[in-house]
Amino acid sequence: MLAISTDDVETLKRFKEDRKAPYPFLSDAGGKVAAQYAGTMPVVGLASRANFVIGQDRKIVTIVKGSDAIDPGASVDACPIRK
Repeated sequence: MLAISTDDVETLKRFKEDRKAPYPFLSDAGGKVAAQYAGTMPVVGLASRANFVIGQDRKIVTIVKGSDAIDPGASVDACPIRK
């Protein structure tokens, strides 16, 4: 599991510590990854929140979007390796 956000490194570090997340967080400050996957919200330009579960065949298994993506539990449950 890996988190990618358009937030800066320091913000992500605090968020990771606050959530006690046992997985790495990467900064996509330029928004290149966000543009390729979830896109950005119109007007405000922030990345749309989404969790992508990718299988071993490198295909997207499921996408959890919006407020449901705040808690990674549904994405973790959908992970083929955990089944």
